[in-house]
Amino acid sequence: MKTIKGLILREADRGEASKSICVLTAELGVIYVYVRGGKKSSKTSSSTQAFTYSALCLEEKKNAKGQVSYFLNSSEPVKLFYNIRLDAKRLALASYFSELIIYTGTESAGIDEVMRLALNTFYFLNEGKKDMELLRSIFEFRLLCEIGLRPDLIGCKKCFCYESDKMHFNFMSNNLECDDCCYNPDSIYDHVMDRTMLYIVRFIALTEYERLFAFTISPRYQQLLTEFTERFVRYHLKSNFPTLEFYKML
Repeated sequence: MKTIKGLILREADRGEASKSICVLTAELGVIYVYVRGGKKSSKTSSSTQAFTYSALCLEEKKNAKGQVSYFLNSSEPVKLFYNIRLDAKRLALASYFSELIIYTGTESAGIDEVMRLALNTFYFLNEGKKDMELLRSIFEFRLLCEIGLRPDLIGCKKCFCYESDKMHFNFMSNNLECDDCCYNPDSIYDHVMDRTMLYIVRFIALTEYERLFAFTISPRYQQLLTEFTERFVRYHLKSNFPTLEFYKML
């Protein structure tokens, strides 16, 4: 038996009475757990529904190839992000966050920062005290930073200029260039930032979690930030996400 805490990202039916759940854990990464009778059992219904942080007692079984399968023995909810389910747009955004986590393939141990980011984001989404577009941008960019795609934002990679009125971020090289050093400003991978935008992007990528969500920005800069983080995700993950498209429609 193994007891761990995890955030339920997704549920899927398995037969008439059972289901499987996709769970983000700090110890094991993203795992799939089979819940016997999970569609009908009242004992596990609240603790195994999507967008719940739960304590899970798991049975491990290995097949002939050494692959591990997990089966739920018992569970108890730690935090119910119940309000997310009461609003279609918040529900769509939470589904997008879950899809991103699953897609990035966080299937290894030691992803405490991803777990921390996910729990903090779901908390603010549940409470409804933060602009959803800002939450989306923070989550998109910081998630990719935490899984090894954090860009070099210290300054221009050529002359080491820390900032200027116009800085160019290149999605392919994941680096900054100042306006004087930018070799190809018309490149499809080029993204221009002013000083304020660069500060926002640096803040999201580098600040500690205690301060990560403690800021607001104007609608104009939110529009610019949304464009940047969406392009960053699209370039690095090479995928379109149906849950994001549904969120945008609402």
